[in-house]
Amino acid sequence: MKLRTSIASGLLVASMGLASSMAWAQPAQPTGADRNAAREFAMQGIAANNRQDWPVVLDRFTQAERRFHAPIHVRYIAIALERLTPPRLAEAAEAWRRLSAEVLAPDAPAPFVAAVEEARRELPRVEALLRASQATATPVETPVTTPVTTPVTTPVENTTSQTVSVQTPPPGDGNVTTRTVANPLRTVGFVVGGVGVAALIGGAITGVMAGSAFSDLEAACPNRQCSNAADLARRDDVDTLSGVTNALLIGGGVLAATGVVLAIIGAPRTETIQVGFNGRDLVLGGRF
Repeated sequence: MKLRTSIASGLLVASMGLASSMAWAQPAQPTGADRNAAREFAMQGIAANNRQDWPVVLDRFTQAERRFHAPIHVRYIAIALERLTPPRLAEAAEAWRRLSAEVLAPDAPAPFVAAVEEARRELPRVEALLRASQATATPVETPVTTPVTTPVTTPVENTTSQTVSVQTPPPGDGNVTTRTVANPLRTVGFVVGGVGVAALIGGAITGVMAGSAFSDLEAACPNRQCSNAADLARRDDVDTLSGVTNALLIGGGVLAATGVVLAIIGAPRTETIQVGFNGRDLVLGGRF
């Protein structure tokens, strides 16, 4: 009996905290400033989602939702809550529940419709995970799954090789941001290539030294037949220089070629993100 009372009390406290944290109250009539702020927070949230920074995803889309309601905001909030460490399953379930109950206008954008349909699929799964975690009273490791998307207007490939389907905002009614993102492979390529070039230069220098020493050795030791200790030592020096030259030339060539390849495949990439309004709703679009 005491155990049941404790569990009930814990669930009551959790539900009270959940009600507070899920209070995404929007302005009664969003202003232009609210829309612009929501657009900026959504763009930051998309960038954080691409790098799987779930605390930042949660914060940015919560900020966006507080200023302007859009089903796509709630979708990202639910996903972030589930993928936090540890996962906040109760809040994720509430977010999916709220989104699944959304009533859309007949002409609602396709991404909004897809978000509501996804919520209705995901809600039973998250609720089952929540019940299991409450029954065992131990943390439940949430499977990291890729949400199933429905085909919409424009497929956008993100940096994690997953495909996020969103609708491109109408021309002239959005804010487009384009930036160039550096690839660390390019820097590695330059460093490796530089080392390779240095090795080739070193090999050329030791090669010249080895050629000069070999000429002197031929004069002192015809057919490499040396008669005294000094000439024998000179022959050893020639052999050493020849070995070093070969190692530098071969290694330098390999490193230089590797550097060129890394520099080519590590070319900077361009990200374009567009956030706008179609007259009533916030629509997100992008190419990564």
